[in-house]
Amino acid sequence: MRPEPPPSLSRRSFLRSAGVTLALPLLPSLAWRAFGQSAPIAAPPQRFAFIYTPNGYNQKTFIPAQTGADWELPPALVPLANLKSDISLITGLDRAFVPGTGVHAQCGSCWLTSSPPSETLDGGFPTNISLDQIIARTIGNDTPLPSLELSTNDFPDNKETKYFESISWHGPGYAANTEKNPRNVFRRLFGTASGGNTKSVLDVVLADATSLRTRLGRDDQAKLDEYLESVRSTERRIQLAENSSARIGKPPLPEPKGIPERRDDYLRLMGDLIVHAFQLDLTRVATLVVDPERWDSPRMFDGIFDKPQNHHVLTHTKGDEAKEKLTQIDRFHVAQFASLVEKLKGIPASQGTLLDHCTVVMGSGISDGDSHNYADLQVLLAGGPIKRGHFHFEGQRPLADLWLTLAHQAGAKRERFADSTGFLKDILA
Repeated sequence: MRPEPPPSLSRRSFLRSAGVTLALPLLPSLAWRAFGQSAPIAAPPQRFAFIYTPNGYNQKTFIPAQTGADWELPPALVPLANLKSDISLITGLDRAFVPGTGVHAQCGSCWLTSSPPSETLDGGFPTNISLDQIIARTIGNDTPLPSLELSTNDFPDNKETKYFESISWHGPGYAANTEKNPRNVFRRLFGTASGGNTKSVLDVVLADATSLRTRLGRDDQAKLDEYLESVRSTERRIQLAENSSARIGKPPLPEPKGIPERRDDYLRLMGDLIVHAFQLDLTRVATLVVDPERWDSPRMFDGIFDKPQNHHVLTHTKGDEAKEKLTQIDRFHVAQFASLVEKLKGIPASQGTLLDHCTVVMGSGISDGDSHNYADLQVLLAGGPIKRGHFHFEGQRPLADLWLTLAHQAGAKRERFADSTGFLKDILA
């Protein structure tokens, strides 16, 4: 039997200098090395991030002419030049549009649900539990936050319903609330739990609960057990948060003052928060809505245009000038995706990098914004056990096949996901 490391050797190590304590990521090998033992081998946890961009892409400058490993980056994907060996592009996937609801409303709301027309469970909208929440229920039990839902939609007007900017769903009609202020995200990740008596509430009431249970019928006993387990689950989350706060010490970045003025700074800050949350194992599942669907309010793309642009209107504007602007907007979003991936790749972790244990996905709910085309969708992936290159699928292969494949990589044992027909075996490494 392998001996336990000495109690004085923590699995969490710290850098200390000039009175400042900075937590390192979880490094169990340090304790075993100090004890003269080799580190126990354990599979590192997987992380999944889903980034949504609205209104589709400029097809001519987003889709490469070649498939396979030797594909060449088209103009919109040039920011990925230094990451090409870590990137996969999947094109040609489809999703069924359900008539009777808004064309754009279904784009984002059904991107991660891929619900077929038979699942109009939400007032005509085919929404169901989304992929990120399925994964969170599979791998999110050991982290303070099962999942993290973010948005960089800082428009003050509420012009559209939740279906235009919600991609994460707990179930039909129940969208996961997104956090848009980086400062609030920071406090949620790194805020300390309040002090006080940490004795379990259930420990206090257990005797009364046991006595009550003997006087209940079988159905009510089951309801009581379910309720007590929900309380216990909440307590476990609080304990995980308390342990994480003590483990992390000083947060690895300063607390943001609020929403940055520049658009690129805003997106990168939210990306940084996802990176730190993954690195410190505060959550293993995250979603980021870059912008909502349609939402005809001009947006400033700093460093690209000298005045705000209406992304949705540009998709319906003819002419080369509008198409070039769309390519620049696509490239702007791809650059933010690349920034997040580069940071994950730059963090050493378990005989590789943190990116090796992450799957980062970026896509949109329609391919072409002008025609509102739900077919031939494009999805960018980085990290994960996926082959690298451009993979194109013909013949109405559903987007749900990709989601089913990722769900299995996360450990979710499902035979089907929405309208899936099988795994995308061609992309598996």
